[in-house]
Amino acid sequence: MRRVCSQCGAVINQYHPGNLCFPCQGKQLEQEINAGEHLIDAEGYAAILGLDSAETLKRKAREGGLAPRVPRNKKWLWRKDDIEAWFKQEQRKGDAFRRLAQGIASNLRTCRYDSVICLSLSDKIGSKVYGREHILGTTDTGRVEPITLVKVDKSIALKMLEQLPKKDFSELVSITDWADLTYDSINKDLMARLEAYF
Repeated sequence: MRRVCSQCGAVINQYHPGNLCFPCQGKQLEQEINAGEHLIDAEGYAAILGLDSAETLKRKAREGGLAPRVPRNKKWLWRKDDIEAWFKQEQRKGDAFRRLAQGIASNLRTCRYDSVICLSLSDKIGSKVYGREHILGTTDTGRVEPITLVKVDKSIALKMLEQLPKKDFSELVSITDWADLTYDSINKDLMARLEAYF
């Protein structure tokens, strides 16, 4: 199937970004600049993110996860509004991960340091980490009763586990699920790093 520019009708490559040919993209870019559209180049975006160079930013952009680039004449440009929207989205994601990390750390802390719950240090913590059910544990009054753990969304928790850098969390290197953690790998340092990471 032939692709054509939606503005001038010129034939464009099937892998070409967008639906405008390069000359029409250039004209549209000039119109946006003349209309006051605030565009930021790779050097400016790298400075905003605190990266050491525009090349580092371009590599990150190719890998994905940054604000969408303006596909104009192969230039590395971003709209200021898109960058601001991306920052807000990342902040919301960070807030969600922060609350999740605190919930997981709370559940790990409760299960690891409660002598009623922790039967053997080599046992896996299992689904208790997600706080789905009440478990028998020691309450603040020192009585053994059902206690409620913090409910944690498993799918988001698994995404967070994938994103945590294994060099900073050596306890997580060989696991793909929080439930696979053994009691002996859970320590106060792990929980402090987890709560402070996001």
